[in-house]
Amino acid sequence: MVYPPHRLLESLMEDVEEHTTTYPVDKCALIFAAGTQVWSGHQAKYGQDPDAELHYSVKAPVLGMTNVYAGRVAARFAADDHVSTDASACASSLKVLMDVKNLIDNYGFDRVIVMAAEDAVNTTILELFGDLGVSLQEQERLAIGTERSAFDAVNHGFYLGQGAAIAVFERAEVCKIEPEAVLLGAYSASENYANAIGQREDGEGFVKAIEGTLASAKIAKSSIHLVKTHGTGTPVNNAAEKSALTRTLPEFVATAYKQRVGHTLGVSGLLETGLLLNELKTGQVPAIPNRTESDAVFLSAPTSVPDGPFISLAAGMGNIYSAAVFSREV
Repeated sequence: MVYPPHRLLESLMEDVEEHTTTYPVDKCALIFAAGTQVWSGHQAKYGQDPDAELHYSVKAPVLGMTNVYAGRVAARFAADDHVSTDASACASSLKVLMDVKNLIDNYGFDRVIVMAAEDAVNTTILELFGDLGVSLQEQERLAIGTERSAFDAVNHGFYLGQGAAIAVFERAEVCKIEPEAVLLGAYSASENYANAIGQREDGEGFVKAIEGTLASAKIAKSSIHLVKTHGTGTPVNNAAEKSALTRTLPEFVATAYKQRVGHTLGVSGLLETGLLLNELKTGQVPAIPNRTESDAVFLSAPTSVPDGPFISLAAGMGNIYSAAVFSREV
């Protein structure tokens, strides 16, 4: 794992800076999606001069706050028209796509940059996931005896991961390069459930998110044949997400990524969507790793890419569910 966590983003920023410098726009926003509102493992330091660059003279843990870090980064991307943050745990980076659509469609923004990362190193997160029985170290993974999977009767649970992603969303009229995909719709929902770190078995939150994003995109349920699931592999998420999808979509195949990259908290939805887009270029939808059962829906083997748009799902603690629908036809 990388510490401090902002180093994960540094390697991604140069390309975005080059793009924003080469293709300036009138109105640009930055949204920072993180796992938590305070990066308690990020002990930044700052001098007395508020205009100074980040350096190491005076401790100021406040710089571990996502909103302060977002404001500091925004200037690098010329995103001086709007800056905001979101800390909806594992739903964050898909949840903010609802804001992306709103800023571009209703507020005249030309470009919205979504930066997503989280500090999975800090002791609070490690303690929480350790208590939940998540594999934090390689020796713990080996001691399980079976590899982690999702939607499987044998393998349950997930590995802890860490990641970062940056995505640039632009209006078609100002877009100067071939986009990876088109964001057609996005929606975030909650569900009526008293346990803020649990999920209803009937998947009500997922259903509302799926139906909301399809309504925003004006797409029929029958048009969706591919789903990137949240796919933690825990028994409760297996039941909730599978119930929601089979109740809502008439015909689809589904894959998952946390078994490959670990559970990356706030960045998971956007990062996994990017991974899927790269793999779809090969003409195949990847299987969910380590399935012990033959399954043609929650894929135990790769399959050809179906036609039409696809949905990406995420869920976060606090009863938050997010969905976004994309088209690869640009």
